[in-house]
Amino acid sequence: MKIKVISLATSTKRRSSIRKQFQQLETPFEFFDAITPRHALEHVHHYDDSEFFLNAGRSATEAEIACYASHLALWRQCAEEDQPYLILEDDAKLDETFLTGLLVAASQIRKLGFIRVSLPDIGTSLSIDHLGPFEIQYCRRVPLLALGYAVSPEAAAGLAASAGTVEEPVDKFMQRFWRHGQPVFAVTPAFVHLTHLAGDSDIGARVRRKYGLSAWMLRAARKTENAIMRTLYNVSFLNSALRGRATF
Repeated sequence: MKIKVISLATSTKRRSSIRKQFQQLETPFEFFDAITPRHALEHVHHYDDSEFFLNAGRSATEAEIACYASHLALWRQCAEEDQPYLILEDDAKLDETFLTGLLVAASQIRKLGFIRVSLPDIGTSLSIDHLGPFEIQYCRRVPLLALGYAVSPEAAAGLAASAGTVEEPVDKFMQRFWRHGQPVFAVTPAFVHLTHLAGDSDIGARVRRKYGLSAWMLRAARKTENAIMRTLYNVSFLNSALRGRATF
């Protein structure tokens, strides 16, 4: 499994931090030069501000669209190379269990498609397997943050096909499995965490709009729709799993 680290070419502190960590582990990785706001719209089909507002309560920042485009470009690359990727952002801190966790993720990625490796367990996840000191969990609800995840070529192709129009931040897009159709799994305990460099973000100020009753009602309707669709997907997927037709 190839390791790709999304990083702006100008982010010297972050690059130095992640490079030192991989050198200590004697593990190869590659930087993916993050797409800049100037070129972001060359990599996506469209930015839909009205949908972004419904999903996030605000407009996207230019850097946010660029971040989305960077993940999208890596999904396309992963699918083209037909090789699983571990995708990290450059403010990642690699746990002492990183290499063991990497082996676990690599052993399961072709079967499961998309495996989060960052953030701790959440109460709504369902344990489906134990591998050494780790659990594989199915995420009935998915936390935000796109810090670290493994993706198979097949899953990457599916995500890329669904992600051409920017309608929400990229972590929120990945969160909504009922829309893109890729179930989300996680290795826990997480073996990738945030460093102190996470506070020095290039995303920019995300300012919520002031809006009236009609906009509030539209937002509330969207949240209700998402909750219903998430529940229906989980019921269908887990029923299928119990009948032995799912991926685990």
